[in-house]
Amino acid sequence: MKKILLIAFLMCAVSASAENIRLPEPEKTGGMTLLESLTLRRTEREFADKDFNIQELSNLLYSAGGVNRPEGMLVYPVGMGVQDTKIYVIMREGVYEYNPQAHSLEQIEYGDHRSECNPHNEIAGKASVNLVYVHDLDAWQKFMTGERPIPKEAAVRMGMFHSGAIMQNVYLFAASQNWNCCVQGSFDNANLRELLKLNENQTITLLHSVGVKP
Repeated sequence: MKKILLIAFLMCAVSASAENIRLPEPEKTGGMTLLESLTLRRTEREFADKDFNIQELSNLLYSAGGVNRPEGMLVYPVGMGVQDTKIYVIMREGVYEYNPQAHSLEQIEYGDHRSECNPHNEIAGKASVNLVYVHDLDAWQKFMTGERPIPKEAAVRMGMFHSGAIMQNVYLFAASQNWNCCVQGSFDNANLRELLKLNENQTITLLHSVGVKP
C-alpha cells in the first residue's frame, strides 16, 4: 500500500524539477461546517502508519497557509501584509518547503526525517506529516529601516501571531477530516534548523504533527 501511495504521489506531481512537487488544485467546497469543526477540535497524539494522498496533502497545505485571493493574499490574517512565516513539510518521502503562491513543494532533503523532529517522544516520528512553522525576520527589513522603523521585537511578535493563526487553521481542518493533530512547542531546534537549512534570521516557532487516526 505504501508503495502504491508513493507511486501515485509522484505521478501526480508535475513540476519543472523532478525534486519539486506541484500540488493539485485544493478542494474548496464541502466538508463540515465551521461550528462542527470547532466542536471536534482537540489534540490527539496517536497516528496510524498511513500517508496522506496528494489531494489530502494539497487540501491540508491550502488550509494551513494557501492563497485564497487573486492578489496573492493568504487564508490567515497577515499583519501589515508581510508574509513572514514559512511552512516546511516533513513526511516519509522527504523534507520540503511549501510555496503558497505556486501551491507547490520545493524539496530540501530526501528520505524520512520525521523522527528527527523531536527525539524525546514518538509523536512526530509516527505522524503522516509534520509541519514546521518558521518566522523569517528578513521579510520585515523594509519596515525596520527608515524614519519610523518598527522594532525587531514587534516583527518577531507578529510572526508568533501568524504561527498561531496557521496552527488553528490546521487544527480545524484536521478536525473536519477526522484526523489527529498535535502541536509541539518542544522540538530538537538545532537538528531541525540544520535539516531545514535555515539562516540566522529564521526562527522555528512551532512543530505541528498531523496524521490519520489509528
